[in-house]
Amino acid sequence: MAPENEKKIIKSLDLSIGNLFNDFYVVPSYQREYVWEQGQVEQLLQDVYEAFPESPQIAPSDYFIGSLVVCPSDGVLELIDGQQRMTTAFLFLCAVRDHLAVVGAKSLSTIDNQIAATSVDQLGEETYRYRVVLQYEDSLDIVKRIGQGEDSLDEIAKKTRSVDNLITAYHTIRLFLKNEFHETPAEVKRFYVYFTRNVKVVRIQTQDIAHALKVFETINDRGMGLDSMDLLKNLMFMQAEKVYFDKLKVKWKKLVDTLHQAGEKPLRFLRYFVFATHDVERLREKEIYQWFVENEKR
Repeated sequence: MAPENEKKIIKSLDLSIGNLFNDFYVVPSYQREYVWEQGQVEQLLQDVYEAFPESPQIAPSDYFIGSLVVCPSDGVLELIDGQQRMTTAFLFLCAVRDHLAVVGAKSLSTIDNQIAATSVDQLGEETYRYRVVLQYEDSLDIVKRIGQGEDSLDEIAKKTRSVDNLITAYHTIRLFLKNEFHETPAEVKRFYVYFTRNVKVVRIQTQDIAHALKVFETINDRGMGLDSMDLLKNLMFMQAEKVYFDKLKVKWKKLVDTLHQAGEKPLRFLRYFVFATHDVERLREKEIYQWFVENEKR
């Protein structure tokens, strides 16, 4: 653990999607699952497509899709915030590779390298790994299987909601490429180039998880991202030591799954929980997170 008086350094880089995939990322097991649904994936694709030049003669403009928060861990970067966009971008690379194969186009080694590559561990041994790895159990290694180019994704038994979302996202991207570019490999490749060179993110890197979680809170508590439930989960992890993350993750998932099965909205449940256990007369759902922050001792 770093000394309390150690200077907290934040590195902020403006990166293209292509440069982003020069590194390796893991989504820690305590993070929430992949929750993007078809509409959100389609919206991202359409937003980028609208900024995509109609012809090669038009100079492309950059398109910004948001920020990521990461911290280094064992030679990779842990994704503390931004995994929905990062995972979707990874699925995009896989979808382009597979679409080009279906239309009989020559594969691009650049895409293969952005999907997976070798790295050297601390002992000097080479390891082949995928650029994005989801560590939470509900993913069932589906991202790895998509990275490998498996065809039988819909036949996976006991699929979780996260797996359903990931498979749907991949198929949504494949359908988008087919509908917008038909069987014209040159245009697909041009869109891929735009996506990896001109679509930009800001990657914020901290030195440790605690600091990264604090940055995550600051970004998302300014009306830019998550709801009170996600922020509250993050707040709990900020207060816990890392050795308890797995236990906390299990308890949190059990809570959310129980509410989901009961058809109860988590924020509404939290609101009534506060009313039932504390002397509070009025509390709106959008104020719940701030109430917990201000009443930490209670």
